[in-house]
Amino acid sequence: MNKKGWIVLSFSLVLVLFLANFVLSQENATTDNVDNAYKCLRNQTSGKNLSLKEATFTTLALGGQGAFSNLELFRDANSCWPKGACTLKETAQALLAYDRVGQDTSAIKNWILSKNTTANELRWLLEIDIENKLASSCTIKDGRTPAASSTITISEDATITGNPGPCFSIDQGGYMLRVNPSCLRNEFTISCGGTFVTSILYQRIGGETLFVLPEAHSVTDSSTTEKINGECLKTGTTCDYEGTLWAALALDKIGVDVSRFMPYLLALAEDNTRFFPSAFLYILVGGDDQYNLIIEQQKTATFGGTSRNFWEIAGAREGRYYDTSLAMLSLADKTEIDATKAYLLSIQTKEGCWNNNNVRDTAFILYSGWPRTVASAGAISSAPCEDPYSCENLFECTSANGTTVDLECPGGQKCCTVAIMEETCTQKDGLLCSSGQDCTGTWEPSAEGNCCVGGICENVQQVEDTCTPAGGTCRALCGEDEEISFETCSLSEDSCCIAKKGGLGWIIILLILVIFVALGIIFRSKLRIWWYKIAEKFRKKPAAQPAARPIAPGQQLGPYPRQIIQQRPVAQQAMQARAIRPVAKDKEMEEALRKLREMAGRK
Repeated sequence: MNKKGWIVLSFSLVLVLFLANFVLSQENATTDNVDNAYKCLRNQTSGKNLSLKEATFTTLALGGQGAFSNLELFRDANSCWPKGACTLKETAQALLAYDRVGQDTSAIKNWILSKNTTANELRWLLEIDIENKLASSCTIKDGRTPAASSTITISEDATITGNPGPCFSIDQGGYMLRVNPSCLRNEFTISCGGTFVTSILYQRIGGETLFVLPEAHSVTDSSTTEKINGECLKTGTTCDYEGTLWAALALDKIGVDVSRFMPYLLALAEDNTRFFPSAFLYILVGGDDQYNLIIEQQKTATFGGTSRNFWEIAGAREGRYYDTSLAMLSLADKTEIDATKAYLLSIQTKEGCWNNNNVRDTAFILYSGWPRTVASAGAISSAPCEDPYSCENLFECTSANGTTVDLECPGGQKCCTVAIMEETCTQKDGLLCSSGQDCTGTWEPSAEGNCCVGGICENVQQVEDTCTPAGGTCRALCGEDEEISFETCSLSEDSCCIAKKGGLGWIIILLILVIFVALGIIFRSKLRIWWYKIAEKFRKKPAAQPAARPIAPGQQLGPYPRQIIQQRPVAQQAMQARAIRPVAKDKEMEEALRKLREMAGRK
């Protein structure tokens, strides 16, 4: 090898070593940051009385290391949380924590399932499709009264005629049967001539979007069975959407079939966007539509040269760190959250936590973004899911004919016997957009990350962030204790929220001033007299002349000739001073003084 070849080879080796060292140092830095975050969380919670939220999420992050005993303090005798005022959301979160540390969850599960009820917010439809659009006659039997049956006729144009019975009415322009509310828990048997398909559809009452249950039944010269399976979990007597979201997530985590809650959660998602339903639904049912909704709501901005990737849902109560944690919990180990993780690691406090060492937020971030195998309150929890198994979304696992095994996975994923190979963006016929670009089509997951399918990548216009340096916070909705500032945010849809300062104090001062002005108007005459009295006392009097110093005969004052100064009585001097001082004629003043003299005379 010649000299030039050796130089090229040496340079290449140095470059490879440099890059390897750089990658290794980046990994070590990330590990150190995460270690510091776990250390900070332990320091913030060790030996302290925690709130219910703090105890729940700290147990999820750290396991049975002190926080679990705090969580037990809030447990009600009915195995729900908090004690004396049980709610679905808090109880479902506690169920996740109990499962995390390997504790018995049966009593908590039973309390949650006792809250199930029919989702009256939905309207249900039965569709009967005859193959080749042939006319046919169909019989419908109600499982509660199997002896009774109703007969309908389906014409060649698929319209329905006849009497469908007490549980149905003809709907959707004559093409479907609507299930009456009194029969929502019934089971129906449908028989038609020839080959036909039956399926159940539903929609939110007052809504336009129709949803189809995933199972359709097809038979030839036989019968199918359909049952309405739409429930929710209630608080009081009404469905609790957020509570049902968390409960479905927790129940699914422990292996309970939650398909009965999916129609309610899917159909009413548009009315409850403040709870970030797509994050839950992507874990529970998967699908590119839910993935697209999650990615669409991600906020990307640049401040000080640093890219900020996070989630903050409009109208949400819990805040940016909570919403970002939900997104990471849903997307789990996908590359789509790498930029978000890097951003979070760049904004840790000096102790290693997040959001001013907020315990709940720090614990939720660690549980969602960097989960670790934890020790339970008694024994050791499940081992991590490793080869030959793979952590996957439950829906995707079952769709790939896989089954789940009892091994630990991050977030809402399950340990699946099938490793699902994600398609590349090229295979999806999509585009990989760069940072700061948006997709005019839809986002879909791919092996490389977010893939823009059916559209193009467009640059997102960025605005300079003047809010953060001014002490404000950019968010979609300001709190009650905040006011909107005129400072700008990187994201056009955000407002600059600054804490209100002294608003009540200024109102009180203004009210006091108004009261004083009103009193001044009412008692103006008396105040005028009072003012004249004060003015008379402090009226400027003539200054007394200093006493002349006697000069002895023959004494001389400095270089000047001796002067003889004749002294006059002080009284005489005062009279002369008054005589030569001009007297101001003020009729109003004289009138006021006259009144004062009269008042003094009466006394």
